[in-house]
Amino acid sequence: MPDYGKLIDEEKQRQDSAIALADAYRAREIEMVAFFREVEIELGVEMAKANVELKKRAAPTLFGPLRPIPGQERIELALGLRSPCCRITLHNTDPLAGASAIRVELIEPAGSIKARTRFVIEGESGSLKACRSPIEGFPDRSSPITPAEIAQEIICGILRGRFE
Repeated sequence: MPDYGKLIDEEKQRQDSAIALADAYRAREIEMVAFFREVEIELGVEMAKANVELKKRAAPTLFGPLRPIPGQERIELALGLRSPCCRITLHNTDPLAGASAIRVELIEPAGSIKARTRFVIEGESGSLKACRSPIEGFPDRSSPITPAEIAQEIICGILRGRFE
């Protein structure tokens, strides 16, 4: 005879586990968006610093961040009349493994992609860490990077025309 009590308890545990997993996933998603918004704020700070030097040299200045599609975690920066010159997008590369990335693309005046880089964001809710990913799929976990450092690398890449 089946043990209905045990069967009911096991099913309840599976349901509770699925709910806990969904809650953890939602919490991580909220933190990912908050991290991306921090990068966006730091980009504004770094652009202001770079624009001071660009104006001294009578060079085209940076402006943005612009959100071409409201509600989407994608921003664009412009350099002078080149709009966009840089596109920054938050991607969930592997939600089950807890890996996401910020993809950065430098865009030629003709619209083609000139250079790209990625910053991988890993970890569970409450302990997200970002690192460079010089080779796609192989993050450099030895040196975590902050939103301010990500913004600095993006602005330097725009001014250089490449990422190092």
